[in-house]
Amino acid sequence: MANDVFKFGGERALNYDTYLGPFLFEPYGQEMAARVPVSGIHAVLELASGTGRVTRHLRERLPAAVKLVASDLSPDMLEVAKRKLPKSDSTEVVVADMQNLPFASNAFDVVVCQFGIMFPPDKQKVFEEAHRVLKPGGVFLFSTWEKTDDVGILKLVYNDHVLPFFAGEDSARFLVPFSLHNPKQLTSYLQAAHFVDPTVERVSLKGAGSSAADLVKGFFTTHSMGQEVADRDPKEFDAMARRMEQAIRERFGDRPVVCELFAYFGAGVKAK
Repeated sequence: MANDVFKFGGERALNYDTYLGPFLFEPYGQEMAARVPVSGIHAVLELASGTGRVTRHLRERLPAAVKLVASDLSPDMLEVAKRKLPKSDSTEVVVADMQNLPFASNAFDVVVCQFGIMFPPDKQKVFEEAHRVLKPGGVFLFSTWEKTDDVGILKLVYNDHVLPFFAGEDSARFLVPFSLHNPKQLTSYLQAAHFVDPTVERVSLKGAGSSAADLVKGFFTTHSMGQEVADRDPKEFDAMARRMEQAIRERFGDRPVVCELFAYFGAGVKAK
């Protein structure tokens, strides 16, 4: 399955958070949390919460009495999140499929989803489920990545190194996280799910990784994508890792690695 490349079980969940979390997800997690309204709300649901990057910022931002439910399809990712979340009677961690949420209708004031909508087969159902569980007047906030061609570090990793190795094959499975980059399509999902006042904007933020070596660990050597290369040609796995690290260092520097990232932020309101 295409999404198998981006399933992070066991130790890979921790590696994902350790090596890619600060670089890719921390800056956008802070931005996402800052967009969540805090006045007059009682319950917030996060979809595809993963290792809890957004969850931690939400918990810090929200009043202590506001209920925060962090949900994800991966128990292993949620285990990483739980270890890092502060103890709170108002925070709940739940294994859930965002295409079929186990929550009552009209239950949440805000639904948040950072970089998760690209993975489920039925993406329109995700929007519909978010709409269903929101209270009238509630807000759905989400983000998706720009295509790899237009993000320097992603182009270097995927287009310049990984995809050529699989030339002649269907490479779509490697690009699933970057497959929803059309603002018109995202707006259409919102409108079809009956959200009003839909907006989609492109947001640029800086990613800062501790080193080129750590980014290669996150993107490749501890990633299931790298495992696919290793399974086919162990020698090429090592060689590709070296080439990738050198290319990152030459283009973006080292200790830290700093580069520009691009993503789309979408929002819609459930009519009162």
